[in-house]
Amino acid sequence: MPRIRAESIEAHKRLTRRDILDAAYRVLEEVGTADISLAEVAYEAGIGRTTLYEYFRDKDDIIASLVEERLPEVVDSLIASVGGDDIPERLASLAVATVRFIITDPVLGWILHREVPRLSADAQERIRVAHADLAREMVDLYRQGASQGRFREMPIDIAGRFVYDVIMSAARVLIADPDPTARFEEVAAHMRSFLLGGLARDAE
Repeated sequence: MPRIRAESIEAHKRLTRRDILDAAYRVLEEVGTADISLAEVAYEAGIGRTTLYEYFRDKDDIIASLVEERLPEVVDSLIASVGGDDIPERLASLAVATVRFIITDPVLGWILHREVPRLSADAQERIRVAHADLAREMVDLYRQGASQGRFREMPIDIAGRFVYDVIMSAARVLIADPDPTARFEEVAAHMRSFLLGGLARDAE
């Protein structure tokens, strides 16, 4: 029988699950893509592959679980970092902050901006739900800006898609760059200008 490392079996299971997710993060960081094997993760976590299957179905389940555990805190921090009464500025600043976190947490960054389409439909939906609060905040800021006459009026699904695609494009430029930190300010400035220029009411 495996040695219990906590005060109860349930606590032991929580600890082991955390060890597996931490190990997966380290393997993802080293490999640089979602093409990791369960054997690699099990080895890094110091457990057998059979034990790993007691906690996760497959690689996509591990990646989705990692995002579910770590992303909500990131999203809350991003939203909390943006304040003030100027709605367009808040939206632009939130977009910039969203792209900046790719540099501070490249693993989550490239999972969200590059790897998601390669995952199973179930994993993609779980990841979408994990950052839904960020999408809602951006949509709410757009609605406020449109109601103030600062943003052009358009169907909310179109506006949401346009904002999302601008952020995704900026993120992918940084992901592909060998030195994203050095390139960040340039990319962020162009993204801000393009985003606000496209949404502006006077651009109609």
